[in-house]
Amino acid sequence: MSINMNKKYDFPIIPHTHWDREWYFTTSRSKIYSLNHFKEIFDVLENNKNFSHFLLDAQLSIIDDYLEFHPYDENRIKKLVTEGKLIIGPWYTQTDQMVISGESIIRNLYYGIERAKDFGAYMKTGYMPDSFGQSAQMPQLLNGFNIKYNTFKRGLGDSHYPKNEFYWESPDGSRVFNMYLDRYGNFVYFTSEADSLNNLMAKLKEETDRRSLIGTLTLYNGEDQRPIRKNLPEIVEKLNELNPDSNFYISTIDNVMEKAENNGFHYDTVKGEMTSGQFSRVHKSIYSTRADLKIKNNKNENLIVNISEPLSSIAYKSGFEYENKVFEKAWKLMAENAAHDSIGMCNSDETNNSIEYRNDTVKSLMDNLNDLKMREIGSAIPEKDIFQFQVYNFLPYRRSGVLKAEIFTPFTDIEIYDTDGTVYESKVLKSEKLEERIKNKMKSEVGFNTNDNPRWIKENAEIYKTELLIYLKDILPLGYRTLFMRKKESADKVYECSTEVNEIENDLLNIRIQKNGSIIIKDKKNNLEKEGFLIFEDSGDAGDTYDYSEPYSDRILTSENSEIEILETEKNSLLNKIKYSVKMNIPYNLTSREQEQDNIQIEFFVTLSLEKDSSLVKVDIEVENRAIEHRVRVLFRTGIKSVESIADQQFGTIRRPVYLSEVENWRENGWNEKPRTIEPMQSFVSLANDHENISIITDCVREYQITGEKFDTIALTLFRSTPEMGKAELKDRPGRASGMANWETPDANLLKNLKFNFAISIGKNEYSISKISNISKEYLTPFYYYQAAEFKNVDIFFLMNKPEIQDVPFDYSIFSSENRNCILSTVKKAEKENALIIRVYNPDDKKPTDFDIIYHDDIKNTSLVKFDEETVMDNVEFSFDGNKIKINNVKTCQVLSIKIE
Repeated sequence: MSINMNKKYDFPIIPHTHWDREWYFTTSRSKIYSLNHFKEIFDVLENNKNFSHFLLDAQLSIIDDYLEFHPYDENRIKKLVTEGKLIIGPWYTQTDQMVISGESIIRNLYYGIERAKDFGAYMKTGYMPDSFGQSAQMPQLLNGFNIKYNTFKRGLGDSHYPKNEFYWESPDGSRVFNMYLDRYGNFVYFTSEADSLNNLMAKLKEETDRRSLIGTLTLYNGEDQRPIRKNLPEIVEKLNELNPDSNFYISTIDNVMEKAENNGFHYDTVKGEMTSGQFSRVHKSIYSTRADLKIKNNKNENLIVNISEPLSSIAYKSGFEYENKVFEKAWKLMAENAAHDSIGMCNSDETNNSIEYRNDTVKSLMDNLNDLKMREIGSAIPEKDIFQFQVYNFLPYRRSGVLKAEIFTPFTDIEIYDTDGTVYESKVLKSEKLEERIKNKMKSEVGFNTNDNPRWIKENAEIYKTELLIYLKDILPLGYRTLFMRKKESADKVYECSTEVNEIENDLLNIRIQKNGSIIIKDKKNNLEKEGFLIFEDSGDAGDTYDYSEPYSDRILTSENSEIEILETEKNSLLNKIKYSVKMNIPYNLTSREQEQDNIQIEFFVTLSLEKDSSLVKVDIEVENRAIEHRVRVLFRTGIKSVESIADQQFGTIRRPVYLSEVENWRENGWNEKPRTIEPMQSFVSLANDHENISIITDCVREYQITGEKFDTIALTLFRSTPEMGKAELKDRPGRASGMANWETPDANLLKNLKFNFAISIGKNEYSISKISNISKEYLTPFYYYQAAEFKNVDIFFLMNKPEIQDVPFDYSIFSSENRNCILSTVKKAEKENALIIRVYNPDDKKPTDFDIIYHDDIKNTSLVKFDEETVMDNVEFSFDGNKIKINNVKTCQVLSIKIE
């Protein structure tokens, strides 16, 4: 393309460093090197008045890392930030987006902005220079912090928009002004010699002509872990001399954005997620790399928002401390793991060990905080029954279902009942008398809690450790109910056990296991039967930790030719389970696969569960992986011919095509990687037509693909085994290696025991997004229980003084909402006020809806606030009357935060 010689080019320059906290190197290494690099940045900004700005990668975590060892530089940083020379924020870490939860992204921005405020200012642009794809919800998430500008590197393709400048809009109508960031190192590789600069400028002008609507190309002087280029002001001066048709100047991204948006040009609006590999790699199969670590991250996200925050909110409303700083610690650890390389797990094994440690730390923090809060509540409830316990429902509507509990009981055969006298159906699975030495230890602790003669001592209570199933009925919304126990007159038969039976059922469903291990599910109410489910698929994987890549010579094996063994079938009125094994002979590695040697046997242990009154088939899979360089998926042949899949994204759903026409000539068109329909989800994927629908709900790996000749098969990825961090010249990704080539990652082979769990939902007639979203939320939000018996006040459980007054009610509920059109994201205490934040969203991508709640306490004041918890939203129909709050016309995929004081 020829250069327009009459055109005046605008080249703002952003001096920066892109600072990966960890990758092929550890966080410790980057921290230590930051002590040199960052200090040098501060020196230059202080001493060179012509070096007006420097962007410190828009993440506050790296400043905290630096100050951990150089705390004396804090005021120095504050001065540079306040003067506008050092640009920081708005992120806490440079998050990835595609498999990270919406709450994770919100907290990342919240803690990043709040920390930046300590230094005086933060960038008002959602800078995402290296995220592996862009979520369709990012404009809404950024607007929630009053951020109206955005720039990102990866994912834009010509199918989205062929130019750099556009408005990007979320499904709810939120939008940001976006300038595409082609490369955050597009102004790096040159010397100060005229020839070098002229060669560079010819390329940059050509790119500006091709991509910019307004003759502007932002130049980024910096790259991965690069130090500051001290002579940049002199180079800028020389460039202006060499290029009279151009204007070069050091600037900030905020200034560039504001200038471009307000220059009088009318920009187009673009919608949707950005996951195209046309111009840059988005690694659309990284969602299953290091499945073991991905699963820990996903379960932690669900644990925090579905369990821990609501539970702590119940405790807070019951008069106990809400531990904001514990949650901040947990979320910051999760944010460290959410950075693009970290959550991609495309790292050295040493770095991934650190990621696993952080995940384990978060789980331990949350588990123990949950234990404390339930114990505080239980200990403050009057003792009506020595063995009483609480059951918790963390959803905003009354709920029934089966709870498996391990509690102490006074008998082996017990009857469970509540404060209203309602008896709960229960089944004792096993019960054994507490060892005398443990009981004596409990007795030895009596007295320290100012109670020298507790009831359990006076009544000489027997204590049994009992495992049982309880059918909970109408458990209060966002609250708990106290349950009591008494001796049952006649003992029940617990289980019918067999290895001969190949089917289980409840009132709603029947499941039959075929000889090859696939299953047939029948919806008895609607007379809908589906077969070809739960087929294991093993294929070769010639890729690396960034991408699955089809081998040049592959053989795809399935379990359809396998024999199964029924290991155990257990049946009672509350739970039916069947466990069986599927053995497959597969190649050990790619060489074996190519030579057609199936020299390794792998055995899948599958457990299917049907609970009373449940429409879900719950699936647990355990396998000892003994092969490498392969990918294992589970296939569900739905029979629903499809052109699109429906999956959940952050705070909503998204429809994706099951076929991309660009795949036919992607190499000829110079794509960076093969266009693929390997897709991410948050918790579910569905195929649906007017007559029936199938959904798979996962608490594990968040990756699926729609396959089959008629695109009627859901392929759910279990795991990939990849011996190397990066490889070059892959079939699905030509050219250089991503990451570090020839860097072995033995742990990523996943030669270990692996566990997976997911659920299957089948439905007839019209598909409802709100219904499947609620079913998924229920699956990911189990009932919790706690027994705060006084005899448990022993060092085994940690010692704790009992409150002097027991005045917490036996049953409690914060609020209720029987309208299930919206989904509860979380409920938490506000960060800076004595108020609750209730976050809900409309999951439907086509239909607006209404939402209302009844708050079970006095309301001093309530408002809709943005994610900063301060800015009041005034463009939503919101009203409250007494203790009833109503929101009209919640937009498609809109997320709202209700603040209640």
